[in-house]
Amino acid sequence: MAKLLEISREETPPQIGSMIHSIIRKATGERDPYRDIKRLHNEQVLGMEENFAGLIAGSSSPLSDALKLAAVGNLIDMGPERKWNSMQDIFRDFTERDSAHFDSASFEESIRSAGTLLYLGDNAGEIVLDKILIGLLLRKTSLDITYAVRGGPVINDATMEDAQFVGMTDIVRVIDTGVDFPGVVPEACSDKFLDHYNGADMILSKGQGNYESLSEEDKNIFFLLQTKCPVIADKIGCGVGDIVLKSRQGTSL
Repeated sequence: MAKLLEISREETPPQIGSMIHSIIRKATGERDPYRDIKRLHNEQVLGMEENFAGLIAGSSSPLSDALKLAAVGNLIDMGPERKWNSMQDIFRDFTERDSAHFDSASFEESIRSAGTLLYLGDNAGEIVLDKILIGLLLRKTSLDITYAVRGGPVINDATMEDAQFVGMTDIVRVIDTGVDFPGVVPEACSDKFLDHYNGADMILSKGQGNYESLSEEDKNIFFLLQTKCPVIADKIGCGVGDIVLKSRQGTSL
């Protein structure tokens, strides 16, 4: 609480989150307090991967459904209050989920003219669903795709260890941000990450933490997330719990 009193109002939620969790790690003596739950979530969603991949392959709208699957999986987040009891609860009837703020048509149009895509990951567990979406994009497009994880453990966000565990490193280039923020704050990230960030034709930004830190960036960014708090829902103009796929360009995001 003493540290929170010192925080500037200019700090983003991911910057504040990084500070809070550095205190937690120091107090507990545990480098990765969420290691066990991350491993459990990775294992649980890996157990569903084959069924999900088959469902996407047989879909009449495979890209839209793969995007929806990745979006609903964004609920696997140990930061906000947990509102689900099992993995099955999260994914039930996900293909039927609809939202006025889910613009898969614009995303599909954008990838037609893009050569490089930087995919900014969010949490463990849902990284398996990102893998399914990336696999589809690799098969259906000529995109050069790079996937980015956090530079160190923070909450249940995915790190390089998670990317290796779920097999993401087997299908695509994986880099990290260079910092342990639960979001992407460009001025704090490594030069290697920034080379990919600044050079990408298109960015797919996953999760609310990435949205909170990048929503004002003037880039070709598509935000893919499930809203988890009234502040962000109000800013986007949707309801809490809605799935969102929106472009930064040409919108009020």
